[in-house]
Amino acid sequence: MNKLINLNNILSSGLLVLSSSLLVACGGGGGGGETEVVETVETEPSPEPTTPVETVPEPSPEPTPIATSLEEVQVAESFIFSNQQDLALQVSYPLVGDERAYLNICTQWKDLEQQSIEYSSCVWRGQISQPQMALDITLPAHASTLVAEVWQLSSGNVTRVHQELSLAELSAAAPSFSF
Repeated sequence: MNKLINLNNILSSGLLVLSSSLLVACGGGGGGGETEVVETVETEPSPEPTTPVETVPEPSPEPTPIATSLEEVQVAESFIFSNQQDLALQVSYPLVGDERAYLNICTQWKDLEQQSIEYSSCVWRGQISQPQMALDITLPAHASTLVAEVWQLSSGNVTRVHQELSLAELSAAAPSFSF
C-alpha cells in the first residue's frame, strides 16, 4: 500500500510540474517584475449643454380630394364641356351646264380600298348649288379625318369623286375641298 501512496504522490507531483511548465510556456507567468493592478472605473461623459435647433417642418401638400358625387367635381373655368368641334370648310366644285352634283362629307370610310364611305358618319349632305361654297359643320370630337364624296349625275350616269382631309389639314386656317 505504501507503494501505491508513493505512486500517487509521484503522479500528483508530476501533474503539478507539468501544469506549471505549461503555464510558463504559454506566457502565463509574470513579466519578471512586479505586477501592478490598476482599477479603472468607467464614467459616463457628462452631457454637454446644447442649444436646441428649431426645425420648421415643411408643410405637406394637401391631398387632392376625391370626388364622390357630381356636386364635388371641380373643373377649370377654361375647360369646355363639349364633345364636338365646329369647323368652317370651303368647298370648290366646277359646275358644268345643267349638271347636278351632290356632296357627302363624312368622318369615316366603310372600306378604303373600294372607296366606300360610312354614310352613318356623315356630318353634311346636300346638293352643290354654286362653284364655291362655305360650309359651317360640327364634327364629333373624335373625328381625325373628313372624307368628301361628290356624286355627279349627268345623263343618267353616277360618277363618284373622293377626297380626304387629315386632322392636320382640319387644323389649318381654312380647310378646303377642291374638286
